[in-house]
Amino acid sequence: MTTSATPVKDFALEEQHKQKFILSQNLAALIAARNDTLEQYGQAATSIPAALVELKWVNRREIYPLLVKEEVYGAVLNEIMRRYPQLKAKIMARIEANFQVIKTQEMATLTLLRQLADGEFKTTTVVALPSDPSPAVKTAPTTSPAKR
Repeated sequence: MTTSATPVKDFALEEQHKQKFILSQNLAALIAARNDTLEQYGQAATSIPAALVELKWVNRREIYPLLVKEEVYGAVLNEIMRRYPQLKAKIMARIEANFQVIKTQEMATLTLLRQLADGEFKTTTVVALPSDPSPAVKTAPTTSPAKR
């Protein structure tokens, strides 16, 4: 009887060693997969200033004309205010109103980005930006001579 029990015991030990080997191989494969994933995320993650510089470099052909346009508009507005000082207050008020609109839109965008980064973003919480580009600058409606 001892001879028949020994092969069963050897078979059980052999099966145990086989399972340990399979488990160690699976564990090594999982660790390698995890390390590969972490390496991919690590390579994709760059600092924000580096990403902005990269975007600026990639879009340089589109940005340069905007800078030139901005300088031309600034020079024209400066010349208009120099020649017509009475318009300076109106021009500065319009520039300030447009700046406040842009600032509000940028703040809304940053809020959404923060929610995305924190994982709190849901499509039902998207805040619509004002459709009117300059709500602070409203002019009085003019009446035509035919309606008087």
